[in-house]
Amino acid sequence: MRDNEGKIKIINALQINRQAWQDYVDHHTYGTVFHTSYVFDVYNSTPHYKPFAFFVVNEDGEIEAMMSGFLQTVKPGALAKLSTRSVLLQGPIYTTIDSLEPLLGFYYQWIKGKALYTEVRNHYLDAEYSKHMQSAGFQWEGHYNIMREIPSTTEQLWKEIGRKRKDGINKAKRFDFQVSEDNSIGTVTDFYDLLTRNYSQLRLPIPKRVFFDNCVFQDASGYCRFFKLEDDGVTKVVLLAFLFHGILHAVYIGSDQDHEFISKRPIDYFYFAVMRWCVENNVRYFDWLGAGKPNVSYGVRDFKLQYGGELVDFGRFNMVHSPLGFKIAETGFRLIQKLKGKI
Repeated sequence: MRDNEGKIKIINALQINRQAWQDYVDHHTYGTVFHTSYVFDVYNSTPHYKPFAFFVVNEDGEIEAMMSGFLQTVKPGALAKLSTRSVLLQGPIYTTIDSLEPLLGFYYQWIKGKALYTEVRNHYLDAEYSKHMQSAGFQWEGHYNIMREIPSTTEQLWKEIGRKRKDGINKAKRFDFQVSEDNSIGTVTDFYDLLTRNYSQLRLPIPKRVFFDNCVFQDASGYCRFFKLEDDGVTKVVLLAFLFHGILHAVYIGSDQDHEFISKRPIDYFYFAVMRWCVENNVRYFDWLGAGKPNVSYGVRDFKLQYGGELVDFGRFNMVHSPLGFKIAETGFRLIQKLKGKI
């Protein structure tokens, strides 16, 4: 491995040339929207999130590796140290495996005292990458995702959808739902209202409204796409997705949970309509961004698989930085969840 004396250096998001950053992600096989400065900037303007991005740069100023993510604090103030985690929405990317080792070593030192644990959500996995991550102290655990390759025609898309979803789609067609792409502020408002209600029921945190506003306002490259379903002129379902290099990543969805509405099977139809949009706009893949853990029954995974696609298990790499703090936080989170469930 090369040393750091004049041959390579590690710099952060404030030091890197923005165009060089964009070019590296654009041309890397595993580069995604989540590695871009766009996502960094959106999180940087969101309360309780502190994004980071680190780059290995050689003596010619060329990027050889990078990793990016954010620190998320769920309970600011006195409980901040017990409620902050580090999340990488996609794995690090590198030109050669030798560049990954110093990057991970730097991160290991940098993260001390900043977060209870780190979670790396892999979007690829191979033997060399896995070996280096585990040597750096990360532990791998299985976690599914589904990548749905988009066919060239709507007819083929329909052919590849499972019977249960087809039944739901056909039922929904009787109600004249309207699905469209719409990045207007009105749609963002409807989306955040639906999402807030959904996640309140799940007792899970979501970013502040400004995060979703800035997904639109700070987007100069056409990455951000909101899709909505209207029922008699009223917005009932909204999906936030990022489009990058032919892949549509489904990030958040908010939906009306009224029983009568859900019984019309709008969600079945909604995802079909979004995938049909993908066909019409030459999108190559629909990325569900998660499908639960292996060997654990998960109805949502079964639902998603009915649309076709490949079930992959790139898993996640985790590292606990404060075992005692992590244990206390884990116990406290379960208690809060239980108390909220009784309110």
